[in-house]
Amino acid sequence: MQVKNIGMTRGDALSSYSAAIFNGMTWASIAKTIWLFTADDFTTFVVPETAFGICAALSGPLLTKNGSPELLPVLKRIPTVMLWNWLNLFVFNLANQRFPESVEEDKINRPWRPLPAGRISTTQTRRLLLLAIPVVLGLSVYLGAWEETALLYTLNWTYNDLGGGDDGFVLRNVLLAIAFSQYNKGSLRVATRAGFEILPRTWWWIITTSAVIGTTMHIQDIKDMEGDCAKNRRTVPIVLGDGPARWSVAVPVAMWSVVCPAFWGLGVLGCVLPVGVGAAIAYRTLMLREVAADRTTWKMWTAWTGVIWMLPLFKDYGVFVRFWSTMA
Repeated sequence: MQVKNIGMTRGDALSSYSAAIFNGMTWASIAKTIWLFTADDFTTFVVPETAFGICAALSGPLLTKNGSPELLPVLKRIPTVMLWNWLNLFVFNLANQRFPESVEEDKINRPWRPLPAGRISTTQTRRLLLLAIPVVLGLSVYLGAWEETALLYTLNWTYNDLGGGDDGFVLRNVLLAIAFSQYNKGSLRVATRAGFEILPRTWWWIITTSAVIGTTMHIQDIKDMEGDCAKNRRTVPIVLGDGPARWSVAVPVAMWSVVCPAFWGLGVLGCVLPVGVGAAIAYRTLMLREVAADRTTWKMWTAWTGVIWMLPLFKDYGVFVRFWSTMA
């Protein structure tokens, strides 16, 4: 009986804490509020990072010790890889969006988010973050990528609570590059059911893709200048000016569009898609300077990163050959 009472007490405490967070919201309202914390990052972040893990897993011996992966079993893990990425994005966005200055920024750049829209308060968001951190870490243990999640928590704290994301664009880009290395590595762990030994070439590919992020991701800051100014954030376009910022994106995008296919020793055909999309992004960044155009270019950049993440499959597409041979 005593154990039962303790369990009820803990259950009552959790129920009371949840009620303090959501304050009488309906289940539909809770679900929508949680989704809105990550809605504008799902296609631009969760989908590309999931593509990295799935494509790396399908590439077999290029990046894993599985010499002959099967197509359908790996594809069936797409929802799981998406879930792991979304959970970690959710924790980051809760931490990032909860500050009063962040709310003021989002009133300009993203007024549909829960805090500027008045769906939830900063205190409620902080309590939700306190609940989400252990839950997401526990789920990451189950999914097999808890080490990456733990490091992402440290980077999250450095970026948001210690102001690493606001103190200068160099530190900000470095933190984002390191974070993406963990998102990519964690996605690969989940896609391969974890427990794998990372090969030297895998490490080099993760380092290369992190460098891609660190040298080009500030393309998102070009479209957000007004809100970033309101937060006194020292982004590339604010510190260096609009023109230099655009060149600092266009040149690395063009460079990586060639370097990444070369990393895999791809021929001309393997370069067509990354170089074509990269050239379009470089052109748009330099020549189309309206906010609406910059937002479209940012979305194209996320698609370009997805193309880069797919390059191992351009090198070794044996998984598709094996699949079609079994279907014949």
